Amino acid sequence: MTTQTALTVFCSISIMLSSFLFAANPLFAAQKTGSVTTEAVSALEQGRAHHDRGDYRQAIREYDRFIKLLPGRADAHYRRGMAYDHLGDFNRAIQDYNSAIEINPKHIEAYNNRGAAYDNLGNLDRAIQDYNKAIKLRPGFAEAYNNRGAAYVKLGNLDKGLKDFYAAIAWNPNFAEAYYNRGTVHNKQGSFSQALKDLDTAIELNPEYANAYYNRGVVQGKLGNKTKEIEDYAKAIDLSQQNKAGKPMDVLRKEAEKTRELEELKKRLDELAKENERLWKEWTAAKGVKRQEPAAALKRPESVVDPNKTLRDLSAIDWFKKGYSSSISGNYQEAIAAYDRAIELNPNLAEAYYVRGAAYNNLGDPNRALQDLDKTIALNPEYASAYYNRGLAYNKLGNPDQAMENYKMAAKLGFKPAQDHLKGQGVAW
Repeated sequence: MTTQTALTVFCSISIMLSSFLFAANPLFAAQKTGSVTTEAVSALEQGRAHHDRGDYRQAIREYDRFIKLLPGRADAHYRRGMAYDHLGDFNRAIQDYNSAIEINPKHIEAYNNRGAAYDNLGNLDRAIQDYNKAIKLRPGFAEAYNNRGAAYVKLGNLDKGLKDFYAAIAWNPNFAEAYYNRGTVHNKQGSFSQALKDLDTAIELNPEYANAYYNRGVVQGKLGNKTKEIEDYAKAIDLSQQNKAGKPMDVLRKEAEKTRELEELKKRLDELAKENERLWKEWTAAKGVKRQEPAAALKRPESVVDPNKTLRDLSAIDWFKKGYSSSISGNYQEAIAAYDRAIELNPNLAEAYYVRGAAYNNLGDPNRALQDLDKTIALNPEYASAYYNRGLAYNKLGNPDQAMENYKMAAKLGFKPAQDHLKGQGVAW
């Protein structure tokens, strides 16, 4: 492992694998009349309502009812296939996409989503065939280009993947996921400046794109922009926690994929920590210095790697990253322990106090959360999300006036969740 790789972490997160789009073609272009059709329409609408709420099993029951009442409708099978897709039952999804395509051989979205299902089953060559068909039927199908590009990247063909991401963006200049994916490939190829531009655009198009913030932080670290790196990590954590209770940002990523990525990230962070430990031992051996405890690490004079960076700062960031990994997987106690080490090594790291405070909030300890959030704001009086989280802590402590004061301050600083919260209550800021 090289020193460079030991000091940086790259986690390729959120490659878009499928496009769960509702087809625009009406199901009832030649609909029947009478009670059967009325009941079928009701079943379809109820199915769509359950689908939109994320209740996919109930949606499937309604789609079943519709198909029984009015068989031979391609989009009904397509919609039921999407529901199975969301449940991770890719084989059942493929069966429905097969039926949709058999009924309508030009059902473009069914080809695209069947390709995504094959992709999730690891049959990338078969997935690419379906993406090819979708693109042939609709040459401007940006989602299919993006999905095919992701499949090529999985197969190790970065050049073909990059070409498809460029095509997806050409057809849809507002396609945040395609910019994200293109930035991912540029990062893998060492084109860090281009990767940064793409991730900037992805975030501009989708300001709540948590994974884009995280990976932009990784690239910032590779470019030596440590302050911006930490800021992006903190933003990614904040967004991940906000979205956990609601609709997930990356609705197309499967839980197994997320779990696998988190395991890979933790493994990589452990490798990084061991490498830093090795470097420290080499340095102390060369200087004849005895091993110091963490509290004494503040006095370490120089980095063993780069004279422009201190080992203290590098270690603080490493612990911050480790805390991030634990936090997004819900292990808040483990995250707090990591943030403790980061703060011990760098007592002025405002972001570490912030995320530790957020973790205490999540654990139901608003008093400890307030201590950290107060410190965050003392170090950075314009830390908008810290005011919002401090408001949450005050609210848990039964102090609505101070909570409202903090919500208003967060809203004034442009924090959208605070603005939405106040709008919902009809409160101006």
